Amino acid sequence: MVLDTRNSNKSNKRLHAVDICRGLALLLMIEAHISQSVGWVSNWSRTMAAPFFLIVSGLSYDLFLSSRIKTEVKKYLFLESLFRGFFVYTIPLIPYIIVGLFFIFYSSFLTGNGYKIDIFHWGVFQIIGVGYVFGLFVPNNLKSKILITISTFIITYIITNFFQETLYFLMTGPFPLFPWIGYFLFGRVAYELYQNKHLKDDTTLLSFSIVILIISLLIFETFTKDFTSSTRNQFPMFLLLSSIDLFIFSLLIRYVDNKHIYFSLMNPLEKLGGICFTAYYIHLLIILTIQKSCTNFFNYYPSAISNLINFIIVAVALVQIEKSWRDYNYAFGFEWLIRKGTDKMLKLSKVYL
Repeated sequence: MVLDTRNSNKSNKRLHAVDICRGLALLLMIEAHISQSVGWVSNWSRTMAAPFFLIVSGLSYDLFLSSRIKTEVKKYLFLESLFRGFFVYTIPLIPYIIVGLFFIFYSSFLTGNGYKIDIFHWGVFQIIGVGYVFGLFVPNNLKSKILITISTFIITYIITNFFQETLYFLMTGPFPLFPWIGYFLFGRVAYELYQNKHLKDDTTLLSFSIVILIISLLIFETFTKDFTSSTRNQFPMFLLLSSIDLFIFSLLIRYVDNKHIYFSLMNPLEKLGGICFTAYYIHLLIILTIQKSCTNFFNYYPSAISNLINFIIVAVALVQIEKSWRDYNYAFGFEWLIRKGTDKMLKLSKVYL
């Protein structure tokens, strides 16, 4: 477990760029889950949504650490990270288990087919949870984080080719732990780049991100050339998606956080970014409701129009829900449950430790 108490003024600074990036990740998720596809728009959204979400979560994790390092005892910081990770991992499993139990009943008694629930069901939130649980064991410096991020792809190759039967539980679900944890870890690399003394101003950081993006694009064009969701577990695609995210983050740092160029559209985006975990599940329910109740209506329109209508309805609904819920401190939302659960566990641990 390695901590680094830096004196940089950046470390405790709240970054609008992070919440806006979370909001952008949520918009990508919305577009990715709308059933009416619109060519490259839907393809790009499906391809970028989950990696973007994980990278921003990794960046947020290091911001969380930087805000706690100077004020908390080391063992309690470790426990807070552990408890947060536990709740991020387990809370999303509850609906999965409930739905799984329904299918077990349905499969066993009505169809005679088998159905099982995977305890290690790797999704975006489970990967974020693991990132929090083991986060403090990652040395807090740029070189170590880069090496560990790259090593996730080496581990993926080793498991896939030599230990697939033994370690299969690490490779299940829609987003297997390896190599997808690499996206979360790259978010931590992005934070190190933001803090790095050699990238001391926003112009240098933005220029560096452009260079990295160009290099990543050249590597992608040389080895892959397939910008689809099926290639996201390949290293060239990982480099490209990560560099795109780093470029967007650097752009927002320069123009929003430092130059204070702030468009009115960014405010609801930033607010939604603050509750992106909760908004993720709400948007799924809204999309499901729309699809179930308005299927015949959308059949009369081209896919592009149907897609746009769906997107606007979901986005506007989320903005209105956030506005109404804000006065109640987002009580019983995902973030609220994580915060309350972590606080309770910390209080108990301080009594017994």
